[in-house]
Amino acid sequence: MKWQRMCLLVVVSMLGCSSNTVGTEAAARKFFEAEFTKWMAGESSTLATRRSTGLSPPISFDIRSIVRGKPDFFACQDTTKIPRDWHDWPAFKFNVAIEWTSEAETPLTKVTAYTLTWNTNEKRWYATDLF
Repeated sequence: MKWQRMCLLVVVSMLGCSSNTVGTEAAARKFFEAEFTKWMAGESSTLATRRSTGLSPPISFDIRSIVRGKPDFFACQDTTKIPRDWHDWPAFKFNVAIEWTSEAETPLTKVTAYTLTWNTNEKRWYATDLF
């Protein structure tokens, strides 16, 4: 009986490790959190967009919700070579409360929405801020 449990545990853990999470909500969340952490550390990040250029890095963030989104047409290196299936790419809308330090040195929270689109051909995430 003990041997059977051990075999079952090994099989379950192997299945868990081999599951393909590319393009899923979990993968999008992992990518978002890693990129946002880089941004807070002052490193280059795909989440630091032209709207945030010139601002100090944020001091915290809270993902308020994640819902399915519409893929971004510009989620590619070259839009002249965009494949026809771009409409089917996985995409998620992230609603995020971002805390900044204001000019008065007080906390300032703004809610920003991002669309994360998984480009299935390039095998990479693209982030677009919505507002």
